[in-house]
Amino acid sequence: MLVQLLIDSFSIGSFYALVALGFSLIFGVTHAFNLAHGELILLSGYLAYTLGKHFNIPFVCTLPVCMLALVFVAMLLHQLLRRVKEPFELNSLVVTFGLALLLQNAMLYGFSADYRLIPLAPVPTLDFPRLHVFITKPQLTLVGLSLLVTASIYLLWRKTFLGKALRATIQDREAARLAGINVEHMSLIAFILGGMLIGLAGPLYAQREYLHPFGGMEATLIGIIITIFAGVGRIRGILLGGWILGGVESTTVFFLGASWRELVSALVLIILVIARPAGVLTKGARSAKR
Repeated sequence: MLVQLLIDSFSIGSFYALVALGFSLIFGVTHAFNLAHGELILLSGYLAYTLGKHFNIPFVCTLPVCMLALVFVAMLLHQLLRRVKEPFELNSLVVTFGLALLLQNAMLYGFSADYRLIPLAPVPTLDFPRLHVFITKPQLTLVGLSLLVTASIYLLWRKTFLGKALRATIQDREAARLAGINVEHMSLIAFILGGMLIGLAGPLYAQREYLHPFGGMEATLIGIIITIFAGVGRIRGILLGGWILGGVESTTVFFLGASWRELVSALVLIILVIARPAGVLTKGARSAKR
């Protein structure tokens, strides 16, 4: 029972890290607090659902399509936020909250309030009878993609000049500008990378959670919790935070039931805010200004 719980926690936590990575990257570089993050993930999930159901496109082939589509959406969001006036952080909250409401109603109009799920292919499970545990191949796919993407972002973050420029922008935008880094280009690149991550997370989300127009808050909450735990620009911390949150939720569901999951996530967020009242900006970009 414990081994199965650990496997489920690791699977869910790896996916949660992928969900939070796009939020953390955009927030860290641009200081735009995107409350429409979950709705963008749902939009990507609905796109994958439509491609599979109405055009019979295999699930794997929907992933690059969704990534490209959400890159385009993220670039539009970047152009919108460029026009936001000071105080930027507060006004970005208002703008993205309004965008979230707009997307919710657009998805309600286009897809109705019915719950939808991308069906899993009928694949066998990896069963270990001596341990009384099993692992499904979709779980392996979820973990494999999440870890591969997270590792790729980490290598980009640590081993390339672009990654150093992004990290410098997170730490201090003015100092990065004085060092010759085009911080406006870094903001655009952050939105492009964030859009790719959101586009990949959407179809995976639609395979493990039911899609409905008002379900984006859960994904946004995941991004906020893990970003507060890890701090912006800390890829390993995001991965660890995803595993911890996955473990907390899996344990809660196992012992108390699925109805307690969102309540426990909200309590984790409250505890983190109380424990770290200075906020995430002090960890990743202590003296950063827009």
